Amino acid sequence: MTHPQLLEKNSPNTYRLMNLTSLLNESPDELLYGKVGYLFAVLFVNKHISGKEIIPVNHIEQIIASILKSGKQFSQQMKSKSPLLWQWHDKIYLGAAHGMAGILYMLLQARAYIHVDDVRSFLKPAVDWLLSQQFPSGNYPSSLESASGDRLVQWCHGAPGFVPLCILAYQVFEEEKYLKIAIHCGDVIWQRGLCTKGYSLCHGVSGNAYAFLQLYQATKKPAYLYRACCFLEWCAVERPGAELHKPDRPASLFEGLLGRIYLVEDIINPLQSKFPAFCL
Repeated sequence: MTHPQLLEKNSPNTYRLMNLTSLLNESPDELLYGKVGYLFAVLFVNKHISGKEIIPVNHIEQIIASILKSGKQFSQQMKSKSPLLWQWHDKIYLGAAHGMAGILYMLLQARAYIHVDDVRSFLKPAVDWLLSQQFPSGNYPSSLESASGDRLVQWCHGAPGFVPLCILAYQVFEEEKYLKIAIHCGDVIWQRGLCTKGYSLCHGVSGNAYAFLQLYQATKKPAYLYRACCFLEWCAVERPGAELHKPDRPASLFEGLLGRIYLVEDIINPLQSKFPAFCL
């Protein structure tokens, strides 16, 4: 955790964080490289640094307005049935890392800064459209009209990244259908979630374990905690041949060992666990 004095209201670090708004016009909207990741950063600072509102409300609203504006414009350009639509690298990604699931999840977490009419008229219909793209299996495509088909079951692309969105939508809109979709996604992960790409948070078994922790938090059913522990055990043992794709950054949070360590720490207190850099 950053020391509170490093992010006081008028500190150089706070100014550096706020000055990143100058990049909004040239940044994508997705989580890992774009505006939604920036939105998470300012929300995180306000929530966790000494209980102070270090980042002003109008600054956060400016970031959200930029995300919503591009989503509305691209939707109109594509004549989409969804009132919000975003692209990254010329693809309409649907998952958590680069696509709509991650963007909509972060916007719902920031709903206190969004007018209730926009939540109802734009966010909810966009969530409903996105969830309608589900394969019969319960999994989700990596992108609209994806050539990879029903293949990827990982946090960045596929069902695992949709679990937190569905659970939050269930909590916000109080409609049972969202929880049912989250549970269906959980079944897909249990059946197919031991990824050949390895153990990472982004595209591996550690990230998939978090979906079970999120379902455990929402339902309090011990079966989900058991499943999370099973996936953790798989990550801890490192069976020969289980990791067919070695990570480019073996020590990193999202690709490497640090992500597994983070999961081990989080699973000790499963009701307080949060997927890093994603769940506030």
